[in-house]
Amino acid sequence: MPSPSPHTPYAAGRVICLDGLRGVAACSVVAFHFFYAFTPTLFADKARTGFTAFDTPIAVLWNGHFAVAVFFVLSGFVLAASAPKTLREAPLMIALRYLRLAVPALASSVLAWAWLVSFPDAARQVQALTGSPWFRWTYQPPIPPLSQAIWEGGVGVFLDGTTRFNNPLWTMQAEFIGSLMIYGSYALLRGRARPAAMALGCAVFFGTGLFYLAAFCGGALVYEFRHLLRDHALAGGVLGALGLVLGATYPGHAGGEGIIADVLSRLGAEGFQQTGAVLVVVAVLITPPVRRMFEAAPLQRLGELSFPIYLVHVPLIVAPACYIYAAFGPLAPLPLAGLFVLTSIAALGLASVFLVAVERPVLRALKAIRTRARSRLAAP
Repeated sequence: MPSPSPHTPYAAGRVICLDGLRGVAACSVVAFHFFYAFTPTLFADKARTGFTAFDTPIAVLWNGHFAVAVFFVLSGFVLAASAPKTLREAPLMIALRYLRLAVPALASSVLAWAWLVSFPDAARQVQALTGSPWFRWTYQPPIPPLSQAIWEGGVGVFLDGTTRFNNPLWTMQAEFIGSLMIYGSYALLRGRARPAAMALGCAVFFGTGLFYLAAFCGGALVYEFRHLLRDHALAGGVLGALGLVLGATYPGHAGGEGIIADVLSRLGAEGFQQTGAVLVVVAVLITPPVRRMFEAAPLQRLGELSFPIYLVHVPLIVAPACYIYAAFGPLAPLPLAGLFVLTSIAALGLASVFLVAVERPVLRALKAIRTRARSRLAAP
């Protein structure tokens, strides 16, 4: 076994390879929602038997559950890196975090309302054709008014943890709770108390079934111990493979007799997803070829578009994509693949517009507010 390289990948600064990982995870969510809408039998809970691609790490390409776990781990890492420097600064940082999430979420909710009003019967028609249970998380006619879309996107989703205008927004509540947890604890704690608190959080949240909060703590732990990481391709490959087997294997394999069937029925479940996501993040950080792949320009562009992609893709699926499917469906595999490609291209295009019109202006405004507020807080 080769000795570890003395190189520490990321002692400070922005970790751009994780931006690329976030972009790939966003694409996985798009694939999951598209095929869950149009081929729901593939995703039926506890219905798979035998051994398929869903029972392998290849499922990472369409396993939206695992992708969300990766998002939460990455958020924990970023939140730990940007945590308040003082207790006095904590309210400012928490308020800015809320705006960071709420303004794009509100814009996407309004966009979703517009798509649903434009294609009001499309989702219902496809649900009748495919029987997909996924559509129960999307409003059917009569579509609620714009005022409700504004409320749910900007406020309601943070209170209720759900909205049927743009169902991926359920993660906004989780993101904000994770932000409160990390920003609050980091404002109160210093030095070694921080990683100790995050390790305790992992144990407590795993024990109580709050796995998404354990993912945030896991990401923060990776940040805290990043100075100990060293390039090691073999170790990174093993950790990455283990993480994908544990977390990216799609859940839902039917239980049965024998060790193999029992193991397959457990892989990819809650707890395994979050553990696997942490291992994958560490693997990306310490495996030079993989790290360079995620640092490449195309994946960096995907990373920049990741949040917009996440926010705009479902309205495209439940409106124009469903309209096309309802008009020509049910579709054979090849035409369905073509529709997926068209939807993906449309999602990239709409996300690019969202990036320019919403994402970048929000980030610029929040940066200006943070800079001014910090200077005032620092003033005697």
